[in-house]
Amino acid sequence: MEPFQFVTVKANTPGLRGMQYGEQAKAKIRAGIESYREYFEKTGDRNWAQIKEHAMAYIPLIEEAMPEILEEAKGIAKGAGIEFSELMVLNCRYEITKFPKTKECTTAAILPEAAGDKTYLVKNWDYRKAIQGNIVIVHIEQEDGTRIMGLAEAGQMLREGFNSHGVGLCNNMIQSVHDTRGVGIPVTFLRRRVLASKSFEEAKTLLATSKRSVSNNMMLVSGNGRAIDLEAYPGGVDFIEPKGGIVTHANHFVVHPELDALPSPKNRDTRLSYLLRRQLGSIDVEFIKECLKDHEYYPLSICAHNVDDAKAGLREIMTVASIIIDFQAGIAHICAGPPCRGEYIAYPL
Repeated sequence: MEPFQFVTVKANTPGLRGMQYGEQAKAKIRAGIESYREYFEKTGDRNWAQIKEHAMAYIPLIEEAMPEILEEAKGIAKGAGIEFSELMVLNCRYEITKFPKTKECTTAAILPEAAGDKTYLVKNWDYRKAIQGNIVIVHIEQEDGTRIMGLAEAGQMLREGFNSHGVGLCNNMIQSVHDTRGVGIPVTFLRRRVLASKSFEEAKTLLATSKRSVSNNMMLVSGNGRAIDLEAYPGGVDFIEPKGGIVTHANHFVVHPELDALPSPKNRDTRLSYLLRRQLGSIDVEFIKECLKDHEYYPLSICAHNVDDAKAGLREIMTVASIIIDFQAGIAHICAGPPCRGEYIAYPL
């Protein structure tokens, strides 16, 4: 697959940042909207107008909690020449597609204890094959000098990556028995705000205290060798500390398994932990790449894809991207598509 489009944003106001993003990624944003329109028409119980109305219901809470991120979102819609309600659907798709359920992603943090003097944040992003061509890499320079880089579906707020203050975030889906179609801070907005954080503690507080209507697992890492995994759900959050310099996660609750609303095999996180620990103390980027190509338990493997791509439809789940963040080098190694088939490209912050 071709490398993802690289979007460069630098402006002194959130609205102008958004416009730059929207203008550069216009074609992919519009393609993403059409993909979701088709997806919801064929798989959901509500029409497109109802989906847009649902997405717009999140605005008052966002405006109260993080108005600058909302202004950036409005700028994206303006730059792409689309309705703001359509952009909101893109940014609320996690909350909306929780019903019906999906399974997404494997994440890991690797600290100096396990990797010499290095700190890494790792993710295989599993989602619908239909969105793969609409993923972008976004590099943002804010008015305060903060640089941020990471991945998003075109039109979404930056969903995972790292910044020049040494704060990094990756995420994966979990679904609890408490999840509802109520209103909270959409995860894309929360992630974008966290990626503007100037410290690990600021980011951790935002993740732990924000109002949510659905669950999400968040792997937070600091370039100075700290990490915490947060299993967050409506009404609570539990923390998982690294052991031996490594913490991994997939799509189920670990601290309180009884919260899980998704009966499914629970193996990708333990498999990745096992693979990484084979080289404990000297883990490096090349070794991590090999671990992320693993096919044990296929098709429910760390590297996920259909053997016959021609059969991949709107619901087909596969690894659409893989990212390895090397904090000391200030580089994100990003692979478009399944890592067993693609090539990692190094993108400096």
